[in-house]
Amino acid sequence: MDLIQALTSRDSTPNPDAPPMARLPLLPLRSNRALLSFGLLLALVALACVVPGTRSPVAAITPTPVGDTFTVLVPTYVYSLEPGETVPGTRLHYVGRSDNAYQVTIDGLPAMKRIGDSFNWQGVLAPGVFARYNLRLTTAVFGALPVAGPVELIIFNPEPVELTTPVEVDTPLHFNAIALTYVVPPGWQVPGTTLLFEGITTQGDGQMARLAGLTGYPFLALGDSLVWRGKLRDNVNVLYNLRVTAISDTGLRLEGTADLWITSE
Repeated sequence: MDLIQALTSRDSTPNPDAPPMARLPLLPLRSNRALLSFGLLLALVALACVVPGTRSPVAAITPTPVGDTFTVLVPTYVYSLEPGETVPGTRLHYVGRSDNAYQVTIDGLPAMKRIGDSFNWQGVLAPGVFARYNLRLTTAVFGALPVAGPVELIIFNPEPVELTTPVEVDTPLHFNAIALTYVVPPGWQVPGTTLLFEGITTQGDGQMARLAGLTGYPFLALGDSLVWRGKLRDNVNVLYNLRVTAISDTGLRLEGTADLWITSE
């Protein structure tokens, strides 16, 4: 018997005197290939962890997410319409009174309304500004028709810029005394401003909030006022009158009001 035959005979004929491990059955060829593929996959994963440029991309962490819109809710908007007038910036038109009803048009379509009825509209209020008016007819005095209700303003692609001097804006689209409450975590921006709450510092016996992006003294104590004026867009001016109502490691609480002036250009 030559060497090849001897090796073949040794592999194919079990040895009864061999230890149990030697008598384990051989794995089928298909199982061997599966194990080999799994091992190759593990090796590739390990290689990806050490070879530059093969890691999965990781999103950059920023302290303030970049927003495409800035939303303001005006809780109570009031406007008094004379016959022939339109709610500024909208297609809500008052035609005139007819007995106990009021002739109006909404988006050009005629309707008869009574006191307490809805007077709603949504659409583009000005360039970069979308609005939703949810108004109702209130008690009329003589020929005037007062309407009132909440208005939602959505400002697209805001880019706040601080203004250090008051700006006179002559526009019928003036929304005033908008109630606001902001809780700003450290490292986040005060919405609709250039102000960034950096964190807390101790001065004397008390804690103070440290702000970046504020012209002048950058520290605010509990109870301090904060006035900020600027632009959200070229055609949107804003004035904030806020006050610090809480300071903690988890956030800066600001409460107050805002005025908005929106122009068509």
